[in-house]
Amino acid sequence: MTRSSGTLFGVVVASSNFERCFVMRVSRHLLLILLILCVSVSVASAQSWRGMGRLAGKVTDDQGKALEGVTVKLNQPGAGGTTVKTDKKGEWSVGGLHGGGWELDFELATYEARHITVQIGELSRIPPVEIKLKQDLNEVIRVGMVQAGELVGQQKYAEARAVYQDILKRYPNASRVESYLARVFYLEKNYDEAIKHLRVGIDKDPSDIENKLRLGNILMEVGKMDEGRQVLSTVDDTAVKEPAIFVNIGISLMNQNKADEALVYFEKAIKVFPEKGDGYYYRALIRLQKGDTAGTKADLSKFLELSPSAPEAAAARKALEQLK
Repeated sequence: MTRSSGTLFGVVVASSNFERCFVMRVSRHLLLILLILCVSVSVASAQSWRGMGRLAGKVTDDQGKALEGVTVKLNQPGAGGTTVKTDKKGEWSVGGLHGGGWELDFELATYEARHITVQIGELSRIPPVEIKLKQDLNEVIRVGMVQAGELVGQQKYAEARAVYQDILKRYPNASRVESYLARVFYLEKNYDEAIKHLRVGIDKDPSDIENKLRLGNILMEVGKMDEGRQVLSTVDDTAVKEPAIFVNIGISLMNQNKADEALVYFEKAIKVFPEKGDGYYYRALIRLQKGDTAGTKADLSKFLELSPSAPEAAAARKALEQLK
């Protein structure tokens, strides 16, 4: 049974199965068309920076040498953009750009970034964009230092030394590198070269306290006691940043059977760093040699209180048991 078509609130209502199916098909087609239109609008919006313009250029360093691998970011405010990299000749190019103002950023590791704005006309030819990037001295040194530090960690001392020496060859005023190079020579047991480069570092920067402490330490370690003391006397104890400086000097003196002189440095470690345990441990060894049992026990107990997990803790506990 069928019923005649009519209106419902002013809308035509299908009266047969055929008409209902027809309306459904039409509705589906309309929905599909609307979806296609929406997608088209979205794509068009996402690519609104696209056009018929073209931009190209070249990037060099401040000496005119082509730079490969420079990241060139092109952005049209409110529309988006794209990113390319320079080739071996330092050249780059991008086509299909919409006319108007564009922001360009040029970036390459160890170089100072550049930012410029250009106007593009879709029907006019734009001259190549010539950009020079200047090396960032601090960044160049930082990257080299990180590389050398990793090599030292791998005990590749010769390779690390070559990196430090290359930095100093290119940037002779980089005074801080001298101490790192000295450290590599020290690890290679080339003490003369270590001392030499520490002296150079101090000459370049007389205010470098750490270099003076290292130099004094090594001089005393190799037996140049008077010279080492003279260097260390120029340093204010309160300027020392870690107890190991004092402790290492004291150990060096102990190894030369100079207990009284060693004691001076262990007491400096305790005075400047009372919350650190190493000074107490080594002072206890000196006191033990001198027969000061009470002082030895007090220092060992303080050491264990401050550094219960230190490598020397087991020996300290055993010593305390034997002293009871």
